[in-house]
Amino acid sequence: MSRRPSPPRVVPVTVGALGAVVIGLGAFLSVRLTEAGAGSTLAAPSRGVQTLRNQMPIPVRISIPAIGVDARVIPLGLNRDRTIQVPKNFAVAGWFRPGPEPGEQGAAVVVGHLDSIRGPGVFFRLRALRAGDVITIHLQDRTTVRFVARSMVRVPKNRFPTKLVYARTKQPTLRLITCAGKLNPVTGHHPDNYIVFASIVPKIS
Repeated sequence: MSRRPSPPRVVPVTVGALGAVVIGLGAFLSVRLTEAGAGSTLAAPSRGVQTLRNQMPIPVRISIPAIGVDARVIPLGLNRDRTIQVPKNFAVAGWFRPGPEPGEQGAAVVVGHLDSIRGPGVFFRLRALRAGDVITIHLQDRTTVRFVARSMVRVPKNRFPTKLVYARTKQPTLRLITCAGKLNPVTGHHPDNYIVFASIVPKIS
C-alpha cells in the first residue's frame, strides 16, 4: 500500500442516527484482542490467497447477500477536527479513504448508519451477519474483492478497540462498523458500536 496515514483523533465511533462518524483512538483501547476473536480475524489465510497489486482501485459498492445489503460505497475523509466524515445518505456506506482500499494489505474500514428517524440504515441488519458469511466489495475497475466474516464484537463507544480495528494486518482484511444499542432521543446517539472483522477469501488456483 502506498499510503501510511495517521488514524483519526481520540474519540469513539458514532455511526448511527443523527450522529457524526468518529473513529476512536488512544485512550479507549480497553478491549483485548481475545475479546474480539482476533485469533481468526488477524490471521488471514496465507495459503492460496490471491496476489494483489500494491494499489487497488477504490471501492464503489458493497454487497452482503446474507443480510440483504447491496449499497453504494462513497469515500470518507476527515473533518477539520480530525473526525471521520459521515455519509449524508443513510442508505450508503462509507469507506475511510486515508486507510487502505479493500484488497490492499492492512485493514480497510467501511462504516454505515444503523438507523434514522426515517427508518433503517444501510447496516441495520449487520448484527445478523454470521461467521462464514461473504462480503463482496465492488471496485471502480469493475472487479471485485471478496471477504469472509470471521468475528464480531459489540463494544461501548468509550472503549473502542482502536488497535484491533486499525491493525496493519499482513493480509488484506476488512472491518464493518455501525452503531448498537438503544437510541438516546436526547443526544441522537447509540451507546455502543458493532464491529465485524473479515479476512480476504482465498482464491483457488
